[in-house]
Amino acid sequence: MTQAEDVAQLFLGLRIQCAHCHHHPYEKWNQDDYFAMTAFFSRVKRDNGKQKKDKSMIISHNPGLAKMVNPRSGKDVLPAGLGGEPLEIDPKQDPRVKLVEWMTTPENPFFAKALVNRYWRHFFGRGIVDPEDDMRVTNPPSNPQLLAALEESFIKSNFDLKQLVRTICRSRTYQLASEPNDFNADDQQNFSRYYARRLNAEVLFDALNQVTNTTTKFKDLPDGTRAIQLPDNSFDNYFLSVFGRPKAETACECERSEDANLAQSLHMLNSPEIQAKLAAKGGRAELLALDEKRPNLDKVTELYHWALGRPPKQNEIDLILSHLEDAADKKQAYEDVLWALINTKEFLFSH
Repeated sequence: MTQAEDVAQLFLGLRIQCAHCHHHPYEKWNQDDYFAMTAFFSRVKRDNGKQKKDKSMIISHNPGLAKMVNPRSGKDVLPAGLGGEPLEIDPKQDPRVKLVEWMTTPENPFFAKALVNRYWRHFFGRGIVDPEDDMRVTNPPSNPQLLAALEESFIKSNFDLKQLVRTICRSRTYQLASEPNDFNADDQQNFSRYYARRLNAEVLFDALNQVTNTTTKFKDLPDGTRAIQLPDNSFDNYFLSVFGRPKAETACECERSEDANLAQSLHMLNSPEIQAKLAAKGGRAELLALDEKRPNLDKVTELYHWALGRPPKQNEIDLILSHLEDAADKKQAYEDVLWALINTKEFLFSH
């Protein structure tokens, strides 16, 4: 049953858990609707791996007609998409194929809308419908016309996710500055400016490795694997955990925390992990310190481009050059500059 709930929440933006026991209080879904969705998974069985080291789940298929029983009425319920007609599926066919076919038809009122809203939330930190996985009538979009236009474009592109990303990122809305003005300082839902937010844990960790010219080894994965390439959340890493990587125990996006806290600040300021990356052999600080052919200004400018994507301002140049020229240990001096840059809000936040 949780499989059907997760699919509805992830791909349709609908939370149908309430309809398991009673009519949904905020929607039209009843128990028959709920068990019609779960019927798509009625032939799926998950078994624990036989070997102790195998923690994965082995999927097998039960034989027979796909159906569920409504415990309140005692009647059989055939598979059906939410609001769709019941389907009699060949016992030899995987019912989930029919579920995907129903979800991706252009006439489906949920799938395209939920996907474009989820991607919008990914880039802006807030969905047009927010929360992005609770798209009920009593939780309307902040801009219905925008949501409808994105949905129509997504369907016409044959559900092309790359095209959707291009559409969002090329928009004037996405390119707005995060600095508020007198008219939009209090806006939190109409996207009149970009809402600055801390980088996701995986992105921030990869950015840290890039700017320090270091890598992190993840168990059983090739050298150089980035955090955003991790196949799941089973890879233990304190940095990712403390910066809010979800445990993926539920389908709710609310598991990912984007809030700042003291543990994050302390980790960036003085943890052995961060200090090791700053002082790493072959790291950015050492490479810049050993490069005696270029003037310090050129190296500082390069460092700013690595860390902040911009050249340093004149007051920053004066302060850093003074520190570098007075330092007896050039490598330590560049470590100091790196440390200062990675602890700025400009590095930690997307603007």
